[in-house]
Amino acid sequence: MENSNTSQGEVEIIRLGKARGRLVGSNLSVISAMIGSSYLPSWQKSILFVEEIGEDTYRVDRMLTQLKNAGILNKIAGFIFGQCTNCKVGDEPSLTLKQVLQDHILPLKIPAWYGSMIGHIKDKFTLPVGVEVEIDASTGVVRMLESAVGNV
Repeated sequence: MENSNTSQGEVEIIRLGKARGRLVGSNLSVISAMIGSSYLPSWQKSILFVEEIGEDTYRVDRMLTQLKNAGILNKIAGFIFGQCTNCKVGDEPSLTLKQVLQDHILPLKIPAWYGSMIGHIKDKFTLPVGVEVEIDASTGVVRMLESAVGNV
């Protein structure tokens, strides 16, 4: 099964490439809040997807810094940022979301993009957390390499 992110909007490529790994992710605020708990998944060679709602760009920057400082970003094989619904640049001069994502993700040298149709939006697709996938940042495609449900 393949999910293309380009049906409702253009994918913004952060870094080209393909990667394989276990799909893990959630809302960025939720993942950040779980750091230090026993509830976090294994990040080693995973494909991390995140989305956000109602956060200023500087807060997204802070949460990504927290993931970096916790050693999470250095372990992942690929990165997908979905929609940032009702997110805005703060009142003070600030980086754009694109700049924040590039600052954190480009140095990792992994395939990455943003603008996927995931998040707090009307028209979205569901991602099967924990499934082995392959991503292609040039097209914004997530391809499942195994079934998301047990044998029926």
